[in-house]
Amino acid sequence: PAGAWGIRVSGPFASGTPSDETNLALRAARLLGDRSGHSREAFQIHLHKNIPAAGGFGGGTSDAASVLSLLAGHWPAISSELIGEVANALGSDVPFFLVGGTAHATGRGEHVSPLPALPVHDVVMFIPPRTISNKTAAMFGAIDQHAFDNGGVAAAFAESPPLQFSSAVAFNAFERVAFDLFPWLASLWEELEERIGEPVRLAGAGPCLFWIGPRGQGRRVRDAAVGADCEVVLTRTVPAN
Repeated sequence: PAGAWGIRVSGPFASGTPSDETNLALRAARLLGDRSGHSREAFQIHLHKNIPAAGGFGGGTSDAASVLSLLAGHWPAISSELIGEVANALGSDVPFFLVGGTAHATGRGEHVSPLPALPVHDVVMFIPPRTISNKTAAMFGAIDQHAFDNGGVAAAFAESPPLQFSSAVAFNAFERVAFDLFPWLASLWEELEERIGEPVRLAGAGPCLFWIGPRGQGRRVRDAAVGADCEVVLTRTVPAN
């Protein structure tokens, strides 16, 4: 809580993250305050960014979900229904991050059903040094020109979640248009797969790429990718509670 609204950003991926009224975390706090009758209470938000901005990893939407969860504890009279309404108003990915873990999202993303948790997996992020302006809108505009999938891949996963997951079986429809909008991405993608010897995938609406696989294999993948024209970050999924 503070005397005036504001946001500051730090961390290894602070660059490119807005620190004004367009930031999704700040928008989340303001919108929840307006709809819950707490609009007179202001907050200062500090984001420490360990996720690249506009890379496809859901950094902004997870920030917004975190703010909603924090404010739900600060304003305990707020209903879960109102939190869900605000999440939906902010973006289709925000409801998923309110649930977290392994889950199946349907509709436009607002219906989120938890699934049995996967074991911890290693993840290697490949972060290119460039992107395009209005990236998400451009990607959706391009994919709208293609027939939409029937959701069969996600439905099959939800019906029988695997014990292990890998990049080889990951699916992302945005890959159909990624090379058209990011003309430099194909060469990076090919180089990474040649270095690693395994498939990599587009993260969300891109342009970042990722590898996911068994715990203990990520260091080998990271080391093999060092030297490619991207930042290489080794991390892992969050264990189930």
